[in-house]
Amino acid sequence: MKTKYVKALIFLLSIIIIKPLFSDDSSIYCFVGDAGEVNPTQAMVVNALANSDCSLVWHLGDITQLGVQSMDDPELQESFLKPFKPFLETKIPFYLTVGNHDYKGDPTVYLEVAKIYPAIYHPNNFYTKTFGELCFFALDTTIFDKLYYFHKRGNQIRWLKEEVERLKDQCNFSIAVAHHPLFSSGDRDRANPQLAIFLENYIFGTFDIYITGHNHVLADEGDHKKTRQLISATGALPGGSPNTSKKNRFNVETPGFLKIQVEGRKAEYNFVDAANGMIIWSNIKLGAGIRK
Repeated sequence: MKTKYVKALIFLLSIIIIKPLFSDDSSIYCFVGDAGEVNPTQAMVVNALANSDCSLVWHLGDITQLGVQSMDDPELQESFLKPFKPFLETKIPFYLTVGNHDYKGDPTVYLEVAKIYPAIYHPNNFYTKTFGELCFFALDTTIFDKLYYFHKRGNQIRWLKEEVERLKDQCNFSIAVAHHPLFSSGDRDRANPQLAIFLENYIFGTFDIYITGHNHVLADEGDHKKTRQLISATGALPGGSPNTSKKNRFNVETPGFLKIQVEGRKAEYNFVDAANGMIIWSNIKLGAGIRK
């Protein structure tokens, strides 16, 4: 009789203890961009993230409006570290991607920021991060958007090819994150030709989802070459949404952020209104890992 009780107790403990250990599928990945302007919208979005169920948050670039020149630059404190303090205090992992406004200063400053603040993750301007069979590729697209950064492009392209080859058999689902979209149903309808060439050749048709900032909207732009493009860039200065969206497309100026949950080869994602925490758009994407 005692043996039966012991076995029952072990079984119950296994349900309670083991389930949290395998929490990859229950992780919620959140994305926000263009949150570098100090204003009430920025404060509202930061507060919403701090009180969310996000397992981690990814900043999609334009961390500040003016860029920062050094660790001592007041812009770093006033536009980023101080406004984001309520979120940083939660210790939720915070991943960074740089945007065009960050190149107004020295974007490598954020490498130093990440060394000081344990919750901030930014090992390079481009990097990979894997969570089991879910693979993220963080990219620097500003160097393709601006011709005078032409000399920086080769290193990232070589790295990307190597990482795709290294991870292609490991990834059940793949997500690329960067600052610039390829296209938009909003006011910035298409990337410039040199950036578009990079995105067409290396991103679209390779990854399951491509998540960006830059266009100050929340948007689900649908699939191109089997890659879903999502935009989450209303962190401070929303604007630029079309008057009407195409059928089955979503594009609004609402301050908020994107949430994604991935299980196997299926991603469920929601756009969240920062003002009230309500979901304003939901969709799913069936993936294939890395296609090349």
